[in-house]
Amino acid sequence: MANQNAVVVGGGVCGLVASLLLRKRGYDVVLLEQASQLGGLFCSIKDSSGAAYDMGSHIPNATGIQELDEILFKNADDATTWNRISKLCSGNYFAGDWDLSSPFPDARKLPNDLYSQGCGELIGLNQIPQSEFIYQYCLESLGVVFTESIVAPILRKLYGKGVDLAGLTMEAGLFGFTRILALPADVTASLKSLPAFDSKLGYQTEQDFLRRKKQDNLQDVEYFYPVNGQGIGHWVAELQQQVEQAGIEIITSEMVSKICHTGQKVTSLELGSNRVLACDLLFWSAPPFIALNAMGLTPKRGKVELRTAVIYHINFDKPLLDTKSHYLWVWDDKTDIFRLTLYPNLNQQSTHNHLSAEILCAADEVSEYSLERIIDELKAMHVVADDAQVISHEQQAINNTFPVPTQEFKQLNQANYELLNASVDNLIISGRYSGRCWRQAEVLVDAFESINKL
Repeated sequence: MANQNAVVVGGGVCGLVASLLLRKRGYDVVLLEQASQLGGLFCSIKDSSGAAYDMGSHIPNATGIQELDEILFKNADDATTWNRISKLCSGNYFAGDWDLSSPFPDARKLPNDLYSQGCGELIGLNQIPQSEFIYQYCLESLGVVFTESIVAPILRKLYGKGVDLAGLTMEAGLFGFTRILALPADVTASLKSLPAFDSKLGYQTEQDFLRRKKQDNLQDVEYFYPVNGQGIGHWVAELQQQVEQAGIEIITSEMVSKICHTGQKVTSLELGSNRVLACDLLFWSAPPFIALNAMGLTPKRGKVELRTAVIYHINFDKPLLDTKSHYLWVWDDKTDIFRLTLYPNLNQQSTHNHLSAEILCAADEVSEYSLERIIDELKAMHVVADDAQVISHEQQAINNTFPVPTQEFKQLNQANYELLNASVDNLIISGRYSGRCWRQAEVLVDAFESINKL
């Protein structure tokens, strides 16, 4: 009996892994990607000096599922290629000062009168909010003062100065800033035994965090980063090699023009080149509306605002001043930079002093930024020395990459997912597009569990 045919649409990490999982379960698999290369946002570029940079802070971690991790990090024991990171170090810049021990903004840096007033509000709010909107949630969790002084400026930095804060859903808090530091360590540790305070306060000391971790029996999470000078793109290259060795056909620079289905079953896919792929199972890791259009169905449409990622990749002639952090959050409202990746701390074998500074903006705002402006801000924040000079650099503008998380966008995605999911039975939709999860490890676990249910 011939094997069944599976088509995986979307050649990001999720699509690569899904292809391998399906092949291991006996399917003949074709992996289809509309771009010219695989990997999605897990790609790297090099500048003129050979320094490698990633398209964002992508530092993958183990999932705890043996079969999945053996695929993801097949060669991770090779110390010449991989750095195994037992603790991911992250800090934050807020109110003109660095805190390299925590990613959460510290309310104690606010003016004394605001801080005192904010603490009074925060202590009096002892119920977990139920709001689906982040601004209202924070008002009910942190209080007016801390919401307006800390959270609101961060939301405007990420989603636009004119954004309607009241309309942003909880997905806007993806980066974790709805939890803050505010009270002395002993008070914080005591209050975090209460659910309402646990959800809004970060621990002040690592010892308190480790004690809680042991109490909750939380497992250590191991992270991985290539040290061969290729950036995170090497991870994609290793996964692609596994796909090729498994006999999986890879098709790039190609789109689905039509999804043929009989009743509740997808039977084949027609490509833009007129090639037809037989399909007994379709794994879809692209936006659902594309599949709906290809099936001749009408997707739900609405207003969707997408942010552009502007990334400055810079290599200096002097070492970075922070020799510990792997990446840093920039919550200060005096700069539009929101995240920094410090590559020498990820790769101790690096001969470069390079970093990536990320900004989210509207597509027509890209020209407002310049290399000189970013360098001045990095020096003002004491990320690099005042006399550091640029050896080499690259700039990327990735248009329409980050959606503004409004209720309309959430409902639109959910409606299209439900319509697509109900249209055919032999279909798996990636967790990211189902709304079940967002972070990479969670998406991969979701794909693994969905395929296992077959």
